[in-house]
Amino acid sequence: MKFVLSLSQPEGSAEASLLAQIRSVAPLVDAVAVAVADGEACRREIVDADAFFGTITPDVLAAATRLRWIQSPYIGQERFMFPALAAHPSVMTNTRGIYSDDIADHVLGFVLMLARGFHRYQRHQQQHHWQTFPGGYPTDMIHLPDATLGIFGLGGIGYAVATRAHAFGMRVVAVDPRRVDRPPEVSELWPPDRLADMLGVSDFVAICAPETPETRGVFDAQVIGTMRSNGYLINIGRGKIVKLDDLVDALRAGRIAGAGLDVFETEPLPPDHALWDMPNVLITPHVAGAGPHTQERIRAIVVENLRRFVDGAPLINVVDKERWY
Repeated sequence: MKFVLSLSQPEGSAEASLLAQIRSVAPLVDAVAVAVADGEACRREIVDADAFFGTITPDVLAAATRLRWIQSPYIGQERFMFPALAAHPSVMTNTRGIYSDDIADHVLGFVLMLARGFHRYQRHQQQHHWQTFPGGYPTDMIHLPDATLGIFGLGGIGYAVATRAHAFGMRVVAVDPRRVDRPPEVSELWPPDRLADMLGVSDFVAICAPETPETRGVFDAQVIGTMRSNGYLINIGRGKIVKLDDLVDALRAGRIAGAGLDVFETEPLPPDHALWDMPNVLITPHVAGAGPHTQERIRAIVVENLRRFVDGAPLINVVDKERWY
């Protein structure tokens, strides 16, 4: 069995570690691991390969004659999917599950900062401004046990968010197109046609869904308009789920209270974009998934799937290529 790994920097620390672990396992399962660093080598080596790790391109796929498994280093495939790949008989797997706890922590970070007004104090600190309040304390703090968190997409990340919000005493409601089993931390689980109902009761809305043909652009002016005027929108899913112009209009008009954003319709966010200067918006540069265990988790998935592939066992994290995840 031949396993081709497309590594941009085979000698780099993270990729070298992955390659070393694959090569340590390969002889045990009667596999040969071949690393390539450029398109020409990839097209040459893929011809008789059984498996592939990396982002496969149309020209590389066209050169393959016996490819049966593609392991993607990413979760969502919206940037990498093309018709021939969707139709190809090979099984594709991804790295689903490796970011859930880190991203959920990021969401709760946004929730806590917005609920306690840290977005305001952060700017005051930069301005060396000590704000005073009538009566001595601000009156717009959100008491989390009195608040509801709505989750758009109750997959692994969404569920990790739900468990954390529940631990803070929040009521959790969710919308998901596939999941029907309601976990104990979630008070209500609704199908997508109940999205407006979820938005209407949520003080915070966390977008935890992948980008698919169905979710792209869902949060437009009409959907954002069904949120509560004191509600906050948090997006750590995919940038293209939210139409930024419509979000900016809603923020400017005061139709929602604010936002915490890690992903954007256009990345990097242009330096002259209106969101940068909005006092009720928190921005992080697509780093919600960052964590100290990411690379070891990727290695574990690849090694496990390699063993399963050689043994003819079902692979983990199989991608629905038509839905991009």
